Amino acid sequence: MEQTNTQKPVRKTTKKSDSSAIRFDKTFMRQIARLVDRANKKQFGRKIKAKDIIKTLFTLADESIIEKVVKSTQEDSLTLENKKEIFMRENLSKFEGNKEDFEQKMMELMSGFLSQNRT
Repeated sequence: MEQTNTQKPVRKTTKKSDSSAIRFDKTFMRQIARLVDRANKKQFGRKIKAKDIIKTLFTLADESIIEKVVKSTQEDSLTLENKKEIFMRENLSKFEGNKEDFEQKMMELMSGFLSQNRT
């Protein structure tokens, strides 16, 4: 008779970390390294880490600065097509006609503008 092994495999418990890695480009890391070097030019105290500087920056920043940074970053992320679509949405209601008519009128105006500026 064969005996079967009915023992369950032992699972290793993994410790959950409360941190995660973030990738930054080299220029940003150089800026942070310069800040850390400047902060560590002192005679006494523990070594200051980049994490400490970034945490303090966020703590000291008021809500209006954070809102400006978010808005600026959002605007920087827009492509030309996104900007065109936003322009169309904002101005189509002021135009009497559909989207195609609006685009046609824009092209007519732009060609007229370009022909006037030729010297």
